[in-house]
Amino acid sequence: MPPKKKSVALVLALALTLILLTTCALPDFDLITYPPWSTIYNAARDERSVVDILLDKAISTQIKTALLQENGELGLKVKVYCFLRRVTLLGQVDDDAFKALAVATAWETEGVRGVGTGWVAPGRTGTTAADLHIAARLRAALVGDQDISATQIEAEVFGGRVYLIGIVRSQQDEDRALAHAMAVRGVTGVTSFLFPLEDSGRAPEER
Repeated sequence: MPPKKKSVALVLALALTLILLTTCALPDFDLITYPPWSTIYNAARDERSVVDILLDKAISTQIKTALLQENGELGLKVKVYCFLRRVTLLGQVDDDAFKALAVATAWETEGVRGVGTGWVAPGRTGTTAADLHIAARLRAALVGDQDISATQIEAEVFGGRVYLIGIVRSQQDEDRALAHAMAVRGVTGVTSFLFPLEDSGRAPEER
């Protein structure tokens, strides 16, 4: 193998080893759910480091697992997102006690430095086929926009309303994401939990 190719292979091997070692040190981390090779791919367009991505996924997994253990039915209704240790809890839940428990669980998770919530009034049918279609169309639009890092933006849809969660580099990027959401047929409104990278120390806020 030529020296240059050997160097590239060595760097990749060292990077994968570092990721695996970091992953093994994280509590309750599932290698099957979050394989490190997918993390390497996602990191190519993500402002976060590979270690940050792994830590965020570990935190969200730990919180979700705790909620499911407390109440399987209600735990399934709560979406848990984490970006740079800032957690956003989103779901169609009307049980105030469980919502308070979810927030407390997030704050008690090691490494968390901010918690935001977006509780949605439960609908009669929950997420519909139309909602899934909207989410798929929006994901395609975000991925197709080379000026936005789609690996940093997640979207949930309830009754036609879109909820955007994640990190943006600027207000302009947030505006682009909002415009993509509003352009999807069937969308009735958009709520943003996006925050700029420089504000990563603050809790996510609904806008």
